[in-house]
Order: sequence, then structure tokens, then C-alpha cells
Amino acid sequence: MSLAATPTPNRKTDGISRVLICEDNHLIAIGWATILDNAGYTVVGPAHTAEEALKMAYQHLPDLALIDIHLGETIDGISVAAELAPLGVLIIFVTAHHKRAVTEGREFATDILIKPVLENTILTAVAAALQQK
Repeated sequence: MSLAATPTPNRKTDGISRVLICEDNHLIAIGWATILDNAGYTVVGPAHTAEEALKMAYQHLPDLALIDIHLGETIDGISVAAELAPLGVLIIFVTAHHKRAVTEGREFATDILIKPVLENTILTAVAAALQQK
């Protein structure tokens, strides 16, 4: 899946880091969005499908994406990461499928967090990853 024909993403101009959330569980996604928003990040999404995530990413060019690997559809989070990584988007997999993250998606991941994830763990991982940019 590629959205290469999609217009160039908007570049951030406000100095605040943008974080895309790609998680098919609505409650988890809203929880992550609230945590990040309260910490001062600009939240892109949440996206509940791979297609939504890629569309949002091309519109808003996030600095980092929190991606669940198993999205409950044919296109998984590893495929989303494969599309976003060449754009310079840092990837953190947040998943219960840690074996797949390590074996199939490790080359895209800045970090891999295993569900369930505590608020402090998310904030620490996001801050550490963004310091690499």
C-alpha cells in the first residue's frame, strides 16, 4: 500500500512535536491521545485503521507515531511503519505482539513497548525518541 501520489505533507511550524496514534482499540487510542495532549504534544488522530493513519500522516507529517502492530485488518502496523519511516517519522510500536515487532518490524522501530503500557512509560519513550530528531 502506498500513498505516494498524495500531496506533500504539511510541515510543522509551531515547534510542538506531533505524534500520530494508530490503534484499533478506541478506548486505548483515546487514552494515549489524552496522555500525550496533557503532556503538551500535538496529537494526530487517533487513527483506527492503517488507511486512516497514512492519510493523517500525509496531511500532518508527524514527528513520531505510536503504532499497534495488530490492527484487526489486512494491513497491519508494520506496513504503516514501512510507509512512514522513509518520511523521517520515528516509530514506536505499542503492541501485545512483541515477537512480531522484534522479528518483522524492528528495522522501523525506535522503541517497542509491550501492552499494557503505563502513562509514564509512554511519556518516557516518546520524549526519548524525540530527542533523537
